[in-house]
Amino acid sequence: MSSIEDILQVTCNTQDTRGYSLIQTEDINGDGRGSLRTEDVDAVLLYQLIENESLMEPFAYLNSCFQRCQQQKRLNKNGSPSLGTVFQEIDRLVVGYGLVMLQVEGFSPNGDFMSYIKQIINDMDRYMDFLSQLIQRSIVEGTVMELLEGFFPTLLRYVSQELQYFDLNDSSIYNAVLTVFEMFVTFKPISAVFTQVTGFFGDYDCKPNEFEKTTILGPILTLSPLNPNVALKNYGENLERTQQQKNIIHESLQTEHKVVVERLFFILDKIVRGSSTSREDVMGYFSRIVNKNHLRRGEHANQNKLASNAFMTNISLILIKFSEPFLDISFKRIDKIDVNYFNNLNLFIDLSSETRVNSDFKEADEFYDKNKKDEDCKPNFISDCFFLTMTYLHYGVGGTLLYDEKITPQIKRLKQEIDRIKSISQSQDMFATFASVHLKQMEKSLKVTQSIKDSLQGFFSHRYLQLEIFDFICGASVFLMRAIDPEHLFPTRYFKLPLIPDQVGVENVDNADYLRANAPIPFKYYPEFVIEGPINYSLYISQYNTSPIFMNPRLSSFVELATTILRCPELVSNPHLKGKLVQLLSVGAMPLTDDSPGFMMDVFETDTFVSDYLLYAFLDFYVIVEKTGSSSQFYDKFNSRYSISIILEQLYYRVPKYKAQLIWQANNNADFFVRFVARMLNDLTFLLDEGLGNLAEVHNISIELENRAKGLPPTREEDERELRSKYASAERQAKSSCGLADKSITLFEIYTKDIPNAFVTPEIVDRLASMLDHNLGSLVGPKCGKLKVKDPQKFSFDPKRLLKSLTTVYIHLADQHSFVSAVAKDGRSFSKELFERAVHILAMKIGLVSDEFCHKLLEFAQRAEEQKATEEAEDIGFDEVPDDFLDPLMFTLMNDPVILPASRVSIDRSTIKAHLLSDSTDPFNRMPLKLEQVTPNYELKKQIEEFKRQRKGNNV
Repeated sequence: MSSIEDILQVTCNTQDTRGYSLIQTEDINGDGRGSLRTEDVDAVLLYQLIENESLMEPFAYLNSCFQRCQQQKRLNKNGSPSLGTVFQEIDRLVVGYGLVMLQVEGFSPNGDFMSYIKQIINDMDRYMDFLSQLIQRSIVEGTVMELLEGFFPTLLRYVSQELQYFDLNDSSIYNAVLTVFEMFVTFKPISAVFTQVTGFFGDYDCKPNEFEKTTILGPILTLSPLNPNVALKNYGENLERTQQQKNIIHESLQTEHKVVVERLFFILDKIVRGSSTSREDVMGYFSRIVNKNHLRRGEHANQNKLASNAFMTNISLILIKFSEPFLDISFKRIDKIDVNYFNNLNLFIDLSSETRVNSDFKEADEFYDKNKKDEDCKPNFISDCFFLTMTYLHYGVGGTLLYDEKITPQIKRLKQEIDRIKSISQSQDMFATFASVHLKQMEKSLKVTQSIKDSLQGFFSHRYLQLEIFDFICGASVFLMRAIDPEHLFPTRYFKLPLIPDQVGVENVDNADYLRANAPIPFKYYPEFVIEGPINYSLYISQYNTSPIFMNPRLSSFVELATTILRCPELVSNPHLKGKLVQLLSVGAMPLTDDSPGFMMDVFETDTFVSDYLLYAFLDFYVIVEKTGSSSQFYDKFNSRYSISIILEQLYYRVPKYKAQLIWQANNNADFFVRFVARMLNDLTFLLDEGLGNLAEVHNISIELENRAKGLPPTREEDERELRSKYASAERQAKSSCGLADKSITLFEIYTKDIPNAFVTPEIVDRLASMLDHNLGSLVGPKCGKLKVKDPQKFSFDPKRLLKSLTTVYIHLADQHSFVSAVAKDGRSFSKELFERAVHILAMKIGLVSDEFCHKLLEFAQRAEEQKATEEAEDIGFDEVPDDFLDPLMFTLMNDPVILPASRVSIDRSTIKAHLLSDSTDPFNRMPLKLEQVTPNYELKKQIEEFKRQRKGNNV
């Protein structure tokens, strides 16, 4: 039959000119019959595949036969039924042999399936229909595993070993490979057992960086612009591109990556839906990867020994897509996430080395041992998926953004070193040859590193993908609020804060044991990364103009969680995380370029939960951050307080509700508010002293360097190198301290206007007056010339504005008698002439203030001068005070002496109260101390009062 000959491309006629394979009919049908019948097809195919040595590509031959048969079917659609039967038989046999060829290696000329895999991938369009039929036949025949075992391990070898690179650079190859995966898993019987294929999980001892090369899904999960080869090809050709040119490349790769991620999700989604076993296996596969890659968040991790950013971020994005249905804005399924998830025995996530939210390892282990669920009680998929996604947010995306932060200074150092070598090679011929070799290596390294940096910028500026990540974070924030909620009903019903009574006394600021004991269960035992991951990501992504945080209707969920964490110090023990949180909120509070409110201000104002608790949270954390527990805690606090100051300023000026709350706290919660003011005062005192001191050092060293350049003899011992090192150090410290001080003095300026009483309490007023007087002297006194530096804006130093702010505080407190008295008593710094000098500068020289301002300031100085004269007259009678009557810290006559419990030292109550605002220990032996532990020294007080009466009587 000619149709059979045409389809199989064989002939029995030696005179045939069509180029078909010539066969001897007696070899086929045994009777020498000259034509082929349906019953001969099997023998013909077997002959072609096994005995026909001229047939070089047996699998390609079968595919061609299949294609020709389909064409004949279409032509005979309404034709001969007998022909239809013939075509059906050819179909059956061709597909059957095709399936055998992908199951039995002996059919392959090379002894394996590699040649077939290459044919399929390199000509996917021609093989799609045939491959689909092979899959369907395997399902019917029950040989699915044989097909999968023959196909996918070979495909893995092809893309990971045979190809030099498998990445986005070759779209035809990777698209074909993805199409193959999609085609297979579309059939549920395939997806149900797909995870049982050899190589799906990889070896048990698979190293962290080997999963993407040695597991079935590994290569396709690395298809990303973050692949170094892709980054180098797209960004490395020209490192001098403008940002606009880079953005064009970003957009192209972003579009491609979006499609790839969606296709990857399609594949994984089909596998997850295939069966309960395949669903559990996918979670197990992802968990094995992340459990071996915890070092991605390590400070000194070797990136080459860990899973790549491309691999880990793709898995993160896929898991986030899995989480979307149960974290949508309706939250109808959020109760499916098990709040007590970590009580399960069968956990995918390795918690053995994880820091907990607010418990130690021993306490957490004891809790889980005591509250373990039954072994047959397995977590549901939603819970597994959610917590695994949280893990990947920290180690996957979180590891990638940390990598970006690390290579940025590397690029800077490389550029500096290249410039240095170039300059040396130009001046030293002997060095030129060595330099040129070394230079090429460094320039190549820079090219690779800068390309990766650009690809990271492209990834994180991809708003579509980043929106998915941040939407997950917002959904996760709602769940975490639910976990914190004592009744676990959130968001159906909001809960009230604080969860435990506030520990207002300063001596309780670092009472970690109390806070840990009262932290909510089971939240306190959660791994810290459930909080750290969202905070790190949100802070990092806020630097991008395309950040998903901007204009996001779900932002309020995240801000509500942030408010709760800051308002309840028992929730999270790590102060650095809370420091990052306030830094992020300060970014959201900062005015935009057109001075319109920051992007979080609307949430701060309109979200009732946030506006009810946020102010107290900031004021409380301002105090608590004094002690971070690290070696750098003294300096850490300034950054957090700088962020809080930005927020407090914006809230005070832009949202009336917060201003009213602040005034209420100052008037009705004095013990709480005074500790806040005390911390503000401590910081401002130090920062101004540090800032102005370093500015003076910058001034002095610059003059010294200028004089030496002129040939004048040195006046300092340091050589020029040491001087320049000290100059750079003083510059850095001056810039930091002046910038932080500027924000602190702003708060003093605005708060003293509306709540002056809070700044004149006995614990505060003397130190405040001393600080103001001292810095007024620095700015306008005889040594003020030493603060003159080139480009003061470089140091965030505006002496005119600082002088106006300081004098404004004097005017705001001018009506407070205790403040006037405190200024008058400041024998070291107070001088009426300084105020007169300040008025001259502010009014006459720069015209920065009004006549009314000058009049009030001079009037205050006059009153302080008169008060000083009065007090000096009264003090004449107390010139020989017995040592027992003097305060041991202030060396002033005590008014209300109290005895400290441990050291048994007598000290004035106001002095120890002021001390405890900054330090909750006995100043004489460093033992813990609370104010209520001191006892009045009535006998000493009686003696002092008698002494005063006698001296006053003698002076009458």
